[in-house]
Amino acid sequence: MSVAALEACLGSLRLDPSPDTLARVLIARDRLDAEISACVSAFDVAGGWEGDGSTSATAWLRHHSGQSGREAHRWVRTARRLRHLPVTSAAWRSGSLCVGQVQAVMANLSDDTAPIFAEHEAEVVPALSGLSVADTVRAMGLWRSRAEALVERPEPAEPQRSLHLSETLEGRGELSGSFDPEGASLLALALREAATNDVEGYPARSAPRRRADALVDLCRFFLEQRPGPSTARHRPHLNVIIDWDDVVGGGPGTTAGGTTFDPRTIERLLCDAEVHRVLRSGRSAILDYGRTTRTIPANLWNALVLRDRHCRFGACDRGPEWCEAHHIVPWAHGGETSLANSVLECSRHHHRLHQPGWHLKLLPDGTVEVTNPEGRVLISEAPRPPPRPPPAGT
Repeated sequence: MSVAALEACLGSLRLDPSPDTLARVLIARDRLDAEISACVSAFDVAGGWEGDGSTSATAWLRHHSGQSGREAHRWVRTARRLRHLPVTSAAWRSGSLCVGQVQAVMANLSDDTAPIFAEHEAEVVPALSGLSVADTVRAMGLWRSRAEALVERPEPAEPQRSLHLSETLEGRGELSGSFDPEGASLLALALREAATNDVEGYPARSAPRRRADALVDLCRFFLEQRPGPSTARHRPHLNVIIDWDDVVGGGPGTTAGGTTFDPRTIERLLCDAEVHRVLRSGRSAILDYGRTTRTIPANLWNALVLRDRHCRFGACDRGPEWCEAHHIVPWAHGGETSLANSVLECSRHHHRLHQPGWHLKLLPDGTVEVTNPEGRVLISEAPRPPPRPPPAGT
């Protein structure tokens, strides 16, 4: 069946809300997911995601499918694992394994144990096909404990530490990590010393809340007290974008990435903050440095982040922390160091734009057009400002 035929079927599909219909359609969707996973695998191998400037298959999925970063990463990770597990992949596509069972298998594989599972999947997968998802989870947990006992791991030369900070759909952050004994002891001591007492008259905080507040205070203290000169590339402070009317009227603000801060948070931040004027139209000396400098000054960088929000190469969505300022007309060829002659580009795409045959144009409406050596044009529309939340009580 072609994709067009599938789209036509879905356009006319109306489901009878009976138990039998729902069970059958869920099984059908399961097998469709298996086909999509196989397609993602082939797409990843072929590098099809590079065509519009995406930095990875995960970034492409996030941009084109509307998935969260975590969900897109799960699709790509599963596709890559199944590329080396043909028996498991075939069982999913045939319906012998459901998506929950496949996820249970994936969750119990690591880079060390996946090759072991590949050697034995011809015996293991048939045994899983008749199990429920819960029984599959238990069976794979038992398999993992036995497989990890077979893995020979050399003693690490350095203490092993890891920390992950993932942004959720609501703009919040989920933090998880693992620390060696020394690191864990230092972290516990720092959190304990940085913890503050509850304010009289306010509700008492839970222990997790006090630890979270302490960690934020530690980060703020480091950024404010960090030694070293203030340079164009030294940008430790948190930049919050807010219209002047909202400053005087108690309105909300946003970060360059679109995370919204409520009016109470804005009011607190404004008690100890520098306010920079950035004109969205017209000319301002703070944004136009002409030919006096080649390096992007800090204030111009902040204005560039405010306008572009992320890398402007095609569908690339790497944030400003990954980016550099690119002179549209090279400085050596007479180009000015100004907002009108600059765009944000991640390091990878910045290097590509300096290769022969690549051209970039910034249109008056903020759209960026990148033309490759073959004449193909990649479009990056001007980022829209994040929507303002409705007034409280509405």
